[in-house]
Amino acid sequence: TQWFVKMEPLAKPAIEVVKNGQIQIIPDHFTKVYLNWMENIRDWCVSRQLWWGQRIPAYYCQDCGETIVAVDAPKTCPKCHSTKIEQDTDVLDTWFSSGLWPHSTLGWPEDTADFRYFYPTTVMETGYDILFFWVSRMIMMGIENTGEIPFKYVYLHGLIRDEKGDKMSKTKGNVIDPLKVIDQIGADALRFAVMNGNGPGNDSKMSPIKLEAGRNFANKLWNATRFVIKSIPDDKINLKINKESLTVEDRWILSRLSRTEATVDKLMSDFQFGEALSAIYDFLWNEYCDWYIELAKVRLNPENKDAVSPLPVLINVLETALRLLHPFMPFVTEELWQNLRSRLSPKWQKTESIMVAKYPKADNDAVDTEAENIIESVSDIT
Repeated sequence: TQWFVKMEPLAKPAIEVVKNGQIQIIPDHFTKVYLNWMENIRDWCVSRQLWWGQRIPAYYCQDCGETIVAVDAPKTCPKCHSTKIEQDTDVLDTWFSSGLWPHSTLGWPEDTADFRYFYPTTVMETGYDILFFWVSRMIMMGIENTGEIPFKYVYLHGLIRDEKGDKMSKTKGNVIDPLKVIDQIGADALRFAVMNGNGPGNDSKMSPIKLEAGRNFANKLWNATRFVIKSIPDDKINLKINKESLTVEDRWILSRLSRTEATVDKLMSDFQFGEALSAIYDFLWNEYCDWYIELAKVRLNPENKDAVSPLPVLINVLETALRLLHPFMPFVTEELWQNLRSRLSPKWQKTESIMVAKYPKADNDAVDTEAENIIESVSDIT
């Protein structure tokens, strides 16, 4: 004997909130998949014969056979008043418990401060393979229990596959152990390899080449920051950028930074996180490290005593870029930002962590097309 949940009454409002745009599924083509499942839904068998899980709240009278479903365990049978009552040994389907997650973890059904503040939330992020198993259940049960949708956006990521595109399997032996990778190259390098250039809902082929690229980028950023920190004099330095004395390369890198900030903001708003990371990577590696730092070295040479110091721009751009990159590579950016912070004036020490520092916004006044054209011409010639 199994327990079922009648699904059609639960599915109707869950279909409606997606159709009317209250809940948006990203990427959009999975909306059709969701609606197809929901519009052809069948009653859900929620009882499982497992040794662990949430017991089904059904009780049986051993004397008269009466079945009792109740929130609290009954002490006597309501029919024959017997005390010989046993609970059903079945447990609830895992997805039934998981479907309650958005509100049950916040204290529901009690009216808690956490529930009032965090429910509904904004974004639910998960893999596309459990859109029906988990996401649909959270929507249905959230609306049924609270009267509100549990979240506004559903962001679906793809699956991590091996370098040939096959699903990772212990039997095949093509599994990449993330813990071993983290020990070898660091968590941020792995994060970079997983995210860089990847779009919503797209599967990602993981390969040693991608992992090496993540490690190389982390090393590049580390070495660039170490160079900047070593270039900071022991006495106080004025970090304010004097626009009147900016060289063409200063104007160029500030312009490129502003454009990168605007690009990242647009891509993040469109949930194109992989493309946003690629934009930051291109700016830091190809423009800041490979070009601006090399150009700045000329003015940092002690023999060029009359040269305008590039340090205010060098430091400000690096500090801003670290904040821009932080959501993607949190560990290395925090470490580098803290080291940079320790060498600068108290102005930078008011914020204790890059995690709570303001996220960068584009400065339209910094955009300088003329400077960009000049440096681009130099780059093409070189």
